[in-house]
Amino acid sequence: MTVIKYSWFFFELTMYFDVFTKEILTWHVAERRGHRDQYIDGLNDVINLLKGTDEPTVLHTDQGSVYASLAYNELIKDTLIVRSMSRAGKPTDNPVNESLNGWIKEELFIDFKIETCNSREEFEEALDAYVDYYNEKRPCYAIGYDTPNNYRKRFYKGELPRKDTFGKREANATPKFVTERKKMAGNEKNKE
Repeated sequence: MTVIKYSWFFFELTMYFDVFTKEILTWHVAERRGHRDQYIDGLNDVINLLKGTDEPTVLHTDQGSVYASLAYNELIKDTLIVRSMSRAGKPTDNPVNESLNGWIKEELFIDFKIETCNSREEFEEALDAYVDYYNEKRPCYAIGYDTPNNYRKRFYKGELPRKDTFGKREANATPKFVTERKKMAGNEKNKE
């Protein structure tokens, strides 16, 4: 989520972003701070986009109250979505989204002139045009100067190598750092 302010308007923009393809999957806007519908609606969009996939998807967020809420987490409990959350107060744990928010704000003002919008509808039209530009026309360095949508299409056509990111991982309710600390504690006892 990021806040976009200019003279008469204040919007909270929530986006869901695919780190692999660099594609903005969905976005929602709210006119008041902390309105949870934009987050829930966006998550429902992502869940619908993922229907039919058989690979886990990591959903990384900060520890905002909506992301930690029971309602939000109930939506993903029967999906292949794996939750990941930044440490409290550590935006550096989520650099991709933090930088994306910065680029979007800059490009919305410089290239899409959102300061000329006179209504929420005009703002949403400008945002929709920007997302289309970002996904379809804007080359991205991280994916070899391809566009996000074209990169995704090439991946699904088999033109890009597949990585079995989760293949060797075990599903375990105990966090990895807890398991490692227990091993270390066991090793210390064995030394005595």
